[in-house]
Amino acid sequence: MNAGEVRLPPKARVVVIGGGIQGLSVAYNLARLGERDVVVLDAGYFQGGASGRNGTLIRGGFMSDAWTALFALSNRRWIELSKRLQRNVMFSRRGYLMVAEKPEIAAGFEQALLMHAKHGVQSKRLSPRELYKIAPALNRNAALEAIYLPEGGVSPHHAAMQGYLEACTELGVRVHYDTPVTHIAARGSHIEGVVASGCDMRADHLVIAAGAASVAVAGLAGAELPGFPMRIECMALEPTRSILRPGIAFIDRLCYVSQTARGEVVGGAEVAESPKASLACDLPAMAATAKVYRDMLPCLARLRILRHWAGLIHATKDFGPLLGAHPEYSNMWITAGWSYGFASAPAVGELLAQTILSGTTHEFLQPFSVDRFRRNAPVLEAGIVLAANA
Repeated sequence: MNAGEVRLPPKARVVVIGGGIQGLSVAYNLARLGERDVVVLDAGYFQGGASGRNGTLIRGGFMSDAWTALFALSNRRWIELSKRLQRNVMFSRRGYLMVAEKPEIAAGFEQALLMHAKHGVQSKRLSPRELYKIAPALNRNAALEAIYLPEGGVSPHHAAMQGYLEACTELGVRVHYDTPVTHIAARGSHIEGVVASGCDMRADHLVIAAGAASVAVAGLAGAELPGFPMRIECMALEPTRSILRPGIAFIDRLCYVSQTARGEVVGGAEVAESPKASLACDLPAMAATAKVYRDMLPCLARLRILRHWAGLIHATKDFGPLLGAHPEYSNMWITAGWSYGFASAPAVGELLAQTILSGTTHEFLQPFSVDRFRRNAPVLEAGIVLAANA
């Protein structure tokens, strides 16, 4: 619904700015825990941001303790999400491969396996024979090492988003799209409320989950968030026979790829570029992705490119999220800075809702605190496929 149809209430216990999967997950989990006076405001349309422009791949294993702890929980929540929401989010446990071509990347896999075991992630280092049995289309002369995550998979964003939206509505959460927030009222270190579509609304708590717009939204209160908008591009090939069951991250090449149920091979390779708030596509990213497909999956070389698109994220210096309380405001909560925001949403929504209601930051969120760069405490993660800025 939008502001033209329903007048906003004068007050809410919690106002969430951002109606993507992160914002809806926080709202749903607040309501599930008993806080039903929740309003979600989004300036755009349903699935208009990064939650509708992503690769939809899900995995629980990374190469650092902090990332693996958070995403291991999220992977488990994805597996049970349809049952929890009572809506089919179409999660398919297809498995996920982390592939290394260079010795320096492969050397980190041993530590990664230890992190996986610590956090209950099922993972296995594959022999070449096992790898090519799971992914027979893979170039047999290119891969040096691989880790297989059998509980990884994929969930179409339209199914997951619709599931969260309907579950929120059922629990009494009021969700308003096409309702931009134009002002955030603050007194000292306390957020008092917002102005959205000309309506004043007081709030006991404010959650910023606005994706690429999070820095600008926080700025409405005079608050700073580290990071910048960054474009990520993706492309799909024409449908072909089934050649890829698991999703794959080619770590060295900063590329991910999967095949949809319709037979389209979808993925994207990262190229270094300047921060840019644009949805325009360009040739370098398309060429880089096509090269990875040709080199690593040779059977795709003659397929045509069906479509190519871009999405915007809010990137930080370490490409990790910003989670928890804002250091300057006692009742402003952040879930931003996401590069893997779709995959993490079920866990983050649950843990941030618990944090808001209890006032105690969950241990899985603590490494990603909003002020970590001020404290020179970045979270280093070698298992992501994102390029540094040009």
